[in-house]
Amino acid sequence: MQNQYDFKKYAILYVDGEEMALKYFGKSYANEFRFYTATNAADGLKILEEHGDEIAIFISDQRMPGEKGVKLLERARIMCPRMIRILITGYADFSVTSDAVNLGSIFRYLSKPIQVEDVRTTLHRAMEFFILQQERDHLLQEKLSTLQNLLITDRIMSLAVVSAGMSQSLNNALPALASFLNLTPGRLQQQHLDLTKLSNPAFWRDVHGQVVEQSGNIAELIGSLTLSQKDEEEFAAEPALQNAIESNQSQFVEQNVALKFDITGPLPSLHSSAEGFNQMMSLLLKAESALTPAGDSVSVIAKANNEGLQLTFTATGSALTPELLSTVFDPFMRSTDSSKTGVLPLMGAFFLAYHLGGRITTQQGADRQVIELNLPAQNSSHTSGPESGREFITKVLMNDMLWERLLPNG
Repeated sequence: MQNQYDFKKYAILYVDGEEMALKYFGKSYANEFRFYTATNAADGLKILEEHGDEIAIFISDQRMPGEKGVKLLERARIMCPRMIRILITGYADFSVTSDAVNLGSIFRYLSKPIQVEDVRTTLHRAMEFFILQQERDHLLQEKLSTLQNLLITDRIMSLAVVSAGMSQSLNNALPALASFLNLTPGRLQQQHLDLTKLSNPAFWRDVHGQVVEQSGNIAELIGSLTLSQKDEEEFAAEPALQNAIESNQSQFVEQNVALKFDITGPLPSLHSSAEGFNQMMSLLLKAESALTPAGDSVSVIAKANNEGLQLTFTATGSALTPELLSTVFDPFMRSTDSSKTGVLPLMGAFFLAYHLGGRITTQQGADRQVIELNLPAQNSSHTSGPESGREFITKVLMNDMLWERLLPNG
């Protein structure tokens, strides 16, 4: 029988309590297929666990020592839903056939003694069906990847357009956005979704709902960053920090995260926006309390440096994971409540820090994360002048490093 597929690309797993049946089976079809064999259900499941990705067809005899074929195929279906399942039995039993169809979702039911050509035809059709499924899934993954890229691109475009309108109230929007986006360590990974969901309208309603929800969250955040046009003022850093720590202490208690605050030496006075400084500190502390695992701790150390003020936030536990950062832009990422309430405030803090003439850097270790904030004593960021919306969007869209980080598979 001629075929257009390489039938040895994938394997067949055959479980039968009769060793002679296994040998005869392999001898009859070894030139066309490759096999794994087992004489009992336990060994068959072990092979499935170790080689499940390469097994296309699972054949089981019904009557074996221990677990029966129908139950074995049911367990195999749960472990590898895409795998083709075939039941062989030497007994005419309608109830067995019914259970095989209902529980094991079998491809075909074969009776002993098996007919060599009949089984060969069945194996050819089963392997072709499996390979066609794989090809279809690959096409769906490509379409999903394209859709993911479009959604992320749309999210960045929208954020760029909205941020461009912030130039009258927030300076240095482009460096702040680019700095936050560069937190994403490498390309995002393609999500491994259950492809059967793609034909379910409820799945797409869920994705659309996540897009709408997160877009609303981003819009709400951006809107909250608009500062009133007040003259910059000189204020003491130490009492401003003390007030911010005390005002946000309760959320650390709620999240069961310990908060420690230390001051090293005298702190400078800052000539900047006191309102913006307080809002930035609240966002940073909100992000830290939400992203740090319960039972861990966050320490905040304040000291003077050559520029002005340096704040170091050290959180135990690896909180700033790529998965959490991806929740801002990728609606296919399933996120926890803490990620939704933690990553967005962190992005807002980046905008405010750069508006105040400062910068935020991060370091991620295996068991801790460090966020360092440096603010100048005198905010001179306004002297550079706000960028136009056209310049802002052009720079974001032409930032090859940004897209290299955000878009999977190039």
